[in-house]
Amino acid sequence: MSVENEVIAPLPVERDDMGCWTHPAWPDDGDECAIPKSWFADHGLELCIVEMEYDNEELAERWIEEGICDCTEWDPTKPDGDGWFIFSIHDTEDGPICVWVRCSTPTHQLPANG
Repeated sequence: MSVENEVIAPLPVERDDMGCWTHPAWPDDGDECAIPKSWFADHGLELCIVEMEYDNEELAERWIEEGICDCTEWDPTKPDGDGWFIFSIHDTEDGPICVWVRCSTPTHQLPANG
């Protein structure tokens, strides 16, 4: 099976003591902050990034003011629509983000009426 055909499935999110977690399928390119958007597209995944700064302003302000690198209290808002699952919650140069994904290609196709 080619990498592009590999099915990426949701997993239980087990956050670490700083509130971070990343799906083991995340491609390791050596740059934790980079979002490998083409990788997601190649795997048939739609991507939605939720930034703590806009998702929970109070928590984001505390993050900045107190310099606390802890997002355990953050419960990222799920995007509208069905099928979304968390692929990563991690810090970036611009603050914590949650990467949500869902399958962008149908998993089952109905046979044509003939």
